[in-house]
Amino acid sequence: MNTKAVSVLLLIFEVMVVLLVGYIAFSIAQGYASSETVQKINLAEDLRLMLHTVTGVPGDALVQYPHDVSHFNFILTPNSITVFIPGEPEPNWVLRTLYLPVGYAAEGTLEQPASLCLEKKAKTITMHACAENQP
Repeated sequence: MNTKAVSVLLLIFEVMVVLLVGYIAFSIAQGYASSETVQKINLAEDLRLMLHTVTGVPGDALVQYPHDVSHFNFILTPNSITVFIPGEPEPNWVLRTLYLPVGYAAEGTLEQPASLCLEKKAKTITMHACAENQP
């Protein structure tokens, strides 16, 4: 048997297997990147960082989240921020713990708001839907 022909066939087979594995890995990664779970995690992390930043701002402040959040519900407590999709079972909710400075309070509940604002007045941070004329 011709060993050169066998080695060429094995090389072609190996290349095809590598391409197939790469395609499968890319498809799985793309599926996770576009999933709602990842969006909820990123949204909760963004809000947590915004809350921590607002606490460091002297005086009162109003901050609007720059993206569309109309597919999600939010619960803000002094200890956590929760993001979930309406009708979703509670084990699928994304909860992030907050560590606010002593004396600060945080509150708010939103159901599918067109836009989301965080407002700091004194040492109270409130999450609410933004008014149309706000930035």
